[in-house]
Amino acid sequence: MNTNETKGARGGLFGAGGRFKGGTDPIMEKFNESINFDKRMWDQDIRGSIAYAKGIAKAGIITTDEEASLINGLGQVREEWYNGTFVLKPGDEDIHTANERRLTELIGPVGGKLHTGRSRND
Repeated sequence: MNTNETKGARGGLFGAGGRFKGGTDPIMEKFNESINFDKRMWDQDIRGSIAYAKGIAKAGIITTDEEASLINGLGQVREEWYNGTFVLKPGDEDIHTANERRLTELIGPVGGKLHTGRSRND
């Protein structure tokens, strides 16, 4: 292992808690982003996220208040896309991260719960 790599909790280079020491090279960030291609799928992503919020609420993973907050916040994000006022920011690598970032800006930490159980890493 070279000095720029770190092992995660599960071993290997890609364990939980970060993959490497230091920041990501801007070239890699640009290579990895797909937002310029998939931003047209904003409505499908929001509809999928609303359905997912309902599902994790039904499973008892989030409360009904959290579900309502997520759904209302996603409605606000939808309105911004629809009205052309949604602002993409550096770090928005794909449509889902962009929508989740904005949702969390609008409703606070509950927005991060939308990701619960949704990642291939969970």
